Amino acid sequence: MERGDLERAKLALERSQLIAHELDRPTMNWVVTFTMAGWELMHGDLVAGERLFESAFQIGQEAGEPDAVLVYAAALTQARSYQGRAGEIIEMLEQGVSAYPAIAAWRAGLASTLCYLDRGVEAAKILEQAASDRFEHIAPNTATLTALALYADAAVETDSAGPASILYELIEPWADQVVWNGLIGYGHVRMWLGLLAGVMGDHEQADQHLAFACDFQETHGLLLWAARAHVGWAEALAGRGDAARAGEHATRALELSREHGFVLVEERAAALVDAQSTA
Repeated sequence: MERGDLERAKLALERSQLIAHELDRPTMNWVVTFTMAGWELMHGDLVAGERLFESAFQIGQEAGEPDAVLVYAAALTQARSYQGRAGEIIEMLEQGVSAYPAIAAWRAGLASTLCYLDRGVEAAKILEQAASDRFEHIAPNTATLTALALYADAAVETDSAGPASILYELIEPWADQVVWNGLIGYGHVRMWLGLLAGVMGDHEQADQHLAFACDFQETHGLLLWAARAHVGWAEALAGRGDAARAGEHATRALELSREHGFVLVEERAAALVDAQSTA
């Protein structure tokens, strides 16, 4: 998954399902079910992904897995955010930051989610605090890149050029990878590099990264992140006065969002399309 070799990843996941079915061991059933759920979310089926995560939660609780709640909460945060329902989970996310202080991705997720509730000032404060040590407090583990991607989202949404430049430097070594932490994914790394480059004012790099990300994510069916890349690129283009190209990417983001229920992206894309039509 991290290498972006998604066809082989799918085969491996299908094989894991068969093994889990044959052995019928609670922990293996839990792991395979939440991995399947994360696959569905990343490919844009928020309903199927959430349903599978609910099943995984039940299996995990019955198996006595201590991380069953954490896994479910992380998935629900992503699903609800892109369904345009972040208000329903913000309190849970704030509690998660307190409950799991050593997991930097929780605080990064809070900063990202606050941006989608018109609470950008709070998000910017969390981002600035995290950037004060150049994000060195983020421990090296399976969620490191997730934390950096979520902080990148907050940097883009709050137009924070300083943190954006630090994050770009930290994320760039993973430019050939997909952000995947074993539970859920956050698209191709080059999407985040492109969005960060836009905030930094490097429009040529932004266009190169985002062109790759849009193509890769659509080609491989990562439709949630294809929509996110298109709308992010559209907003960046609109900000620098390229209305024609902004309209093209906003229209594609709108198509994907309406088809798959990405309300958060749909609202932003529709605003851009409407602005162009009335210009």
